[in-house]
Amino acid sequence: MLREQVSKPLKIQGREVQSDMIGSLRDANRNGDLKEQLLRDGYLLLRGLHDPQAVQAARIEILQRLVEVEEIVEPAGAGIATGRSKRAEMHSDLGTFWRSVSEGRALRDVINGPRITQAMSDLFGEPAAHFTFAWLRVMTAGRASPLHIDHPYMNRGSNALVTCWSPMGSVSLDEGPLFIVEGSHTWPELRVQFEGLDVDREPNRPGHLKESAADLARDKGTRLLTTSFQPGDCLVLGMFTAHAAFDNCSTSGRVRVSCDTRFQPASDVMDERFSGPNPPAHGGLGYGCLSAAKPLTGEQSLR
Repeated sequence: MLREQVSKPLKIQGREVQSDMIGSLRDANRNGDLKEQLLRDGYLLLRGLHDPQAVQAARIEILQRLVEVEEIVEPAGAGIATGRSKRAEMHSDLGTFWRSVSEGRALRDVINGPRITQAMSDLFGEPAAHFTFAWLRVMTAGRASPLHIDHPYMNRGSNALVTCWSPMGSVSLDEGPLFIVEGSHTWPELRVQFEGLDVDREPNRPGHLKESAADLARDKGTRLLTTSFQPGDCLVLGMFTAHAAFDNCSTSGRVRVSCDTRFQPASDVMDERFSGPNPPAHGGLGYGCLSAAKPLTGEQSLR
């Protein structure tokens, strides 16, 4: 069961999830063997990895850019959506705009900074390196990320690649926190279905799971693991750990701000789509491939 109090049922795509299907993520032992814990659980919940003040500075930096396009009301740090947008009106190239937001100095000081780099070096047992591309997302009420694993989207480089999901601010249980499907990293059927799939080379094959996360967990006799997050927390995931987010059910219009980046051993080959000074990303579209590049009032998809 989830250790924290839930004021109202958690939802996935509008469907309530029964409370007995939800469990708590385990805090990682920062003084223990991180690699062993990642292999065991498929994730590492690193509480307080980032400097909370640096996270708050990054949050304000991001949301202030959305204030400028009339998507967020002042004060920016509160993260309340206006329900309208002038992003497309003010920026003819949405990918370029989102790249400029995603490359903000305060954000990069957090997601690519020395604290997370050292933690990833500890995980790999050798110096770590990160993609230059970052997946910054701002989720409005009613939205969530669908169920997927990361392997089909970024598998041309290191086999030791990990995802680092960092919330830019607190995320309560009703604001769409990330969850993982317990034990999914050990399921051979996921590897049979997805290992070697490259969504850019095989665009007609979906890279995400079609099943409902709750239905899948029930069929497998497992749970959806989540928690509330505080500024400074970081959730590390392996490439075959099935994960998604609960719906953002905020009643105040508060957005969920988070950013993914990927780390790997520096000695390994890096996926050319997401590395270098101007990463082409999916389809050569750069940051324009991300649904987050669209106005907050627009349709959202997986990327």
